[in-house]
Amino acid sequence: MPELKDKLELKDIVLLGRTFDEYFRAFNLRDIDLKYEKILDAASGVSSFCAEAALREINVTGSDRIYALSASTIESKCAQDLELVMAQMPAVAHLYKWEYFKGVESLKEARQRAYKLFVGDFQRHGSRYIACEYPATDFSNNQFTITLISHFLFLYDDRLDYEFHRETIKECVRITSKEIRVFPIVNLKGEQSPYIEKILNDEAFVDCTINIQTVDYNFIKNGNKMLVIAVRNAPYICSCGTQDKKTNTVKLNTGFIQ
Repeated sequence: MPELKDKLELKDIVLLGRTFDEYFRAFNLRDIDLKYEKILDAASGVSSFCAEAALREINVTGSDRIYALSASTIESKCAQDLELVMAQMPAVAHLYKWEYFKGVESLKEARQRAYKLFVGDFQRHGSRYIACEYPATDFSNNQFTITLISHFLFLYDDRLDYEFHRETIKECVRITSKEIRVFPIVNLKGEQSPYIEKILNDEAFVDCTINIQTVDYNFIKNGNKMLVIAVRNAPYICSCGTQDKKTNTVKLNTGFIQ
């Protein structure tokens, strides 16, 4: 038995790809008619969401600082990062729920499949992927209707400080007309990031409606919630209903919101 650890030991943010299905579940995308949205995948790394969305005729733009690199350089780092993480998984397996993935090997296969799909799409359709280093971007005001932030903010709260989180979300508010969704809201220890409470009470977001919503995806323990930020006067879209900001009421459908 390996010695158990309380989190993955990582020197830097790793490149691990997630799939369209993982995004669909983690961001509760079932409650959005995706073909009518212009979606930004912020800090998208090597996830295959953008590539798989394009096959479904969904308008998604990926954005990450790594897109300034060549496909071969990115692929090489992907392979290295995956081996690094997989080597540590037995020592941290207790921090994860093995339901969506049945074990370390199935996890590794899924991560490989995702990054290989990404690399192929990046080589063929590079215009879908914009190089930028958050919190700054060159996107226009309200350029996107929905922004998704996967496994970046909050997860790495041991190396990305609150100011970085705040400024990145402020930038996403500027470039998004409807809603920002951030998943997960726990850190690498599987604990809710202390930055969540700060964001909820930060005056910089006083004009936004911020909620925490339970999702249909849970790999890291306690990691089944996302932060949802409704921008300006946009309606809040969620599986439980749509919020009317003028009357502060919610027209209910089904689901749960906290």
